[in-house]
Amino acid sequence: MPEFDLFALLAGASPWWWVALAVIVGVIELLTFSYFLIWVALAALATGVTLWFAPGLGGAAQLALFAALAVVLTVAGRAWLARRRVVDGAPGLNRRSEQMVGRVGKTMAAFERGEGVLLIDGVRWSARLRTGAAGPGETLRVIGAEGMVLICEPA
Repeated sequence: MPEFDLFALLAGASPWWWVALAVIVGVIELLTFSYFLIWVALAALATGVTLWFAPGLGGAAQLALFAALAVVLTVAGRAWLARRRVVDGAPGLNRRSEQMVGRVGKTMAAFERGEGVLLIDGVRWSARLRTGAAGPGETLRVIGAEGMVLICEPA
């Protein structure tokens, strides 16, 4: 059975093999949106460019360079992305119940055990009174939200 020597294979490899690896890993990154593989792809690309300028680089040196670049680029890239993270300008965008805080609505029926239905702009919401009781047609103000249940108090 023939032996497989990765270092010997890499010692005679073209820089284009590293570029091809960079493209393949980059495509996988585009398909998965992991924001992790992009740094590995850049490390493979940098290894290919280095091999272009230093064609005598051995297989062990290529792998060591690739591994070191992958670690350094991943750590530096994640730190860079963390600093550039955009603060959410619309914090309740996908949480409709939180957008109702401060709004006023009318009860559909009497609240039983502090729970009932509140009508705001023609939309029915499950609601819970923080304190007190509410009869049909009373006006309540939304003071909070727990999931899709509005927390209310008399307006």
